[in-house]
Amino acid sequence: MQFAAVNGRREGCHMDGNLRRSLLAVPASSTKMIEKSKGLVCDQILFDLEDAVSPAEKSGARANLIALFASQPTFQARYISIRINAANTPYFKDDLAALKQIPSGALFSLVMPKVESASDIDLIEGPFLIDAQIESAAGLGSVESIAAHPRVLSLSYGPLDFAADLGASLDALTESDLKEFTLYPLMKILVAARANDKLAFDGPEVDIRNAEKFSKSAQRVRALGFDGKWVLHPDQIQLCNEIFIPRDSEFQRASELIAKYESAKSQGLGAVTDGDLMIDEASRRHAAKIVARRQAFKSN
Repeated sequence: MQFAAVNGRREGCHMDGNLRRSLLAVPASSTKMIEKSKGLVCDQILFDLEDAVSPAEKSGARANLIALFASQPTFQARYISIRINAANTPYFKDDLAALKQIPSGALFSLVMPKVESASDIDLIEGPFLIDAQIESAAGLGSVESIAAHPRVLSLSYGPLDFAADLGASLDALTESDLKEFTLYPLMKILVAARANDKLAFDGPEVDIRNAEKFSKSAQRVRALGFDGKWVLHPDQIQLCNEIFIPRDSEFQRASELIAKYESAKSQGLGAVTDGDLMIDEASRRHAAKIVARRQAFKSN
């Protein structure tokens, strides 16, 4: 799918933001990577002004994005966003000033890193919707109120900054310990997001050439209930997209379960057995989500 900028908006863009699995971070300091990103089939591009850009390159990165959007670019990605610098940095105000030079409606959202309270969101002037990153103890402690903010579309877990804030040494942890360490913040973020009808995304896998490591990480958070994951390299996009959409077998199984339940319901039954499994209303709701997600992505 390709979106052309028309009157400041991309035709075909799903403005509710629900069709997101792969979130590709692209350094705004690299014109080469910006140009390449136009043809990448990820769900969302996050042009990064924050961690991927050194202090000396911040000004040039902003200029790159202003020039990019002035040219009315087309993208294969469904959603186009910019990650600005955190509110407590000296770069924040300059980022906001640069945004005023980008055509209204050219962006789907702003990605706000290191959000620590709902009041941080109110520092963003204008009509921008916000994808909020939870990357600190303070942010996790306030995650419910952040998720409840009406301008927030999603929550993302930032594993490296979160670990640094806690003083954790991730490299010293075993794989089992690392899973245990991340489970609490992941689940707290997920529950806060779902309680407020928002999306939830896992942060990136920084070992960008290790497809097996990425796959294990993505499959784990998908099983927990997350909607997608950040990616740092184009090679991770297809794998991410495949993991976060129900497989053929899952879709078929869910469709059959719904049919059996509806048949039982039409006969006045509240539940029906399927082999050794009991199918009830809770089973139907779970299956319906699988079917809906599969159909939504396959039809777009």
